[in-house]
Amino acid sequence: MSTTDPKHAHGGAGAPGYPYFDWLRILLATLVASDHAHLLQAFHPGDLAVQVFFALSGWLIGGILLKSRLADLPRFYFNRAARIWIPYFLAIVLLVAASLLKEPVTDRWIEFFVYKLTFVYNLFGKPKADANMAAAPLDGTGNYFWSICAEEQFYLIAPILLCLLPARWGRSFFLWLALSVLAYWSGIFEAICFGVLAAVSKHHFGNWYLQPGARIMTWIVFVLSGATIWFSPQHYAYAAPFFSITTVLLIALESKRTASGEFWGGVSYPFYLNHWIGVFIVNFIFKRIGISDGFFQPVLSVLVGLAISIVLYLLVDRVVQERRAGWYTTSRGVVLGIAGWTLFLGGLAYGLSR
Repeated sequence: MSTTDPKHAHGGAGAPGYPYFDWLRILLATLVASDHAHLLQAFHPGDLAVQVFFALSGWLIGGILLKSRLADLPRFYFNRAARIWIPYFLAIVLLVAASLLKEPVTDRWIEFFVYKLTFVYNLFGKPKADANMAAAPLDGTGNYFWSICAEEQFYLIAPILLCLLPARWGRSFFLWLALSVLAYWSGIFEAICFGVLAAVSKHHFGNWYLQPGARIMTWIVFVLSGATIWFSPQHYAYAAPFFSITTVLLIALESKRTASGEFWGGVSYPFYLNHWIGVFIVNFIFKRIGISDGFFQPVLSVLVGLAISIVLYLLVDRVVQERRAGWYTTSRGVVLGIAGWTLFLGGLAYGLSR
């Protein structure tokens, strides 16, 4: 799920950028979809993919904000809202429609969707769903939307630290090192903080991660953290942030992006949001015809979800990316920034009152 806009972050096809990030995005979205289709069961593949997505967002969005001034924030908020909100709210509409076809509306049903609409699902909805999945709409389908809410909170808060505070504080390497240590200790936003810390270190020290000694150390951490995740799953939470940021750093190699990479990187976001549709369609058909298959069914679920996501990308995401610049005005950026904070703070108030 990286919801980072590739065009805003590092140009379109043929432009200099990070071409391997496009392929990483679609790989991670496929891991999440495969996990939810019960095609993969080992080493927390879905959650690990989300952690890598977080590190990638921290690196790219942190890099964007480090080059931004206060006057750039309306465009930043406008770009985030156009890129993230439109596909996300469409995914919620599709989820609501499926829920209404299958189950009655209840207070708890409404509560869960309010959390998703106000970007606080990770704070209030996911803990309740994890405790009682049957109480969540469609037995917890869309529970992974918590990650979109976490990223939206990051998009709201990061500009305050990186652009509104004096640079010697908000862009301080030691501040982000301290925040990363705190996040790792608390288990909250650790991969995102690691990503921003890496971006801040590049801002201050240049491309240190490309030096031979740094590459060797990054590979060592990557292998050790990956081995820990695979062979010692009980220590997954300790190793995942290090695996995530080293994955990003190892492929953060600048060159020209390709049209195919840009396409599949673009598909990754609607695929992440809407892969559940493939699972529902295939499960419905297989039940109707009385077939139960242990391998073909989840594979087909992922493929159907991918096909639907390609259509959604062509009809929605790509259109938004192509037309977004023409839609922008400073006042719209300001309004959307205020709207984002209003939704979030309203969601907090609603969640705390339940």
